[in-house]
Amino acid sequence: MTTTIAVTMVRDEEDVIFATVAHMLAEVDAVIVADNLSTDRTREILDGMARAHPALVVVDDPDPSYRQSAKMTALALRARLELGADWVVPFDADEWWYSPFGRIADVLADVAPQWLVAPAALYDHVATGIDDPLELDPTKRIGWRRELRAPLPKVAARWREDLVIEQGNHGASYRGRPTTFDELLVVRHFPYRSVEQLVRKVRNGAAAYRAAGDSLPASFGAHWRQWGDLLDQRGEEAIAEIFTTWYWQEDPRRAVWAGGEIQPPLIFDPVR
Repeated sequence: MTTTIAVTMVRDEEDVIFATVAHMLAEVDAVIVADNLSTDRTREILDGMARAHPALVVVDDPDPSYRQSAKMTALALRARLELGADWVVPFDADEWWYSPFGRIADVLADVAPQWLVAPAALYDHVATGIDDPLELDPTKRIGWRRELRAPLPKVAARWREDLVIEQGNHGASYRGRPTTFDELLVVRHFPYRSVEQLVRKVRNGAAAYRAAGDSLPASFGAHWRQWGDLLDQRGEEAIAEIFTTWYWQEDPRRAVWAGGEIQPPLIFDPVR
């Protein structure tokens, strides 16, 4: 029997955490969530879910720095030692994973053992002026997505003792070159859901990279560092301008001119 465990580290994701974790619990054999010092209702929600779902394990991450690669790799090891993981699915709280070919755990179980990495196509969803404001679940409210996939995929990784989950969960490395299978998985991404949420995410992200100090290259999280400086210098209005320019479309059916380039119409393709 092949065991697939999903792992994630989260902070202040109360608006989306229930939907994405509940969905992931249906796709894999168990989920490990490391709560990284949340100050909203994220931990309360997770603890309530864990009481109802024995396959959900919630742990503390008291380290404020955003050393994602090291932390996710450690969670992968925990998934192996405590739950017998054969495959690890590293995901973010704002991601909705699925496979067109069936339940993720079943799909990965059928991958031949010589393949170590299963890539996942990543599509960003965008908030719009015609979203239903009464729908609190962003995975239901934000049904419009960009037509083109994001340039970097996400990955699921077969457990091996030399597995390293890379920063951003965009890759997995092993000693030697990893073998990558066909694209069997899809990720719908809901990263920027409102001005208030983006301001909170910028504040947390910038602080986490500052806490990492010199342990991470300056290129890691460059936009969070830049946006954090912008928030300090110009306030929340500057972050609101970023949101409305790049991560919001009043009418998703129309192309818009933004930031010196044309943003094409979005596609209505809600998750199911």
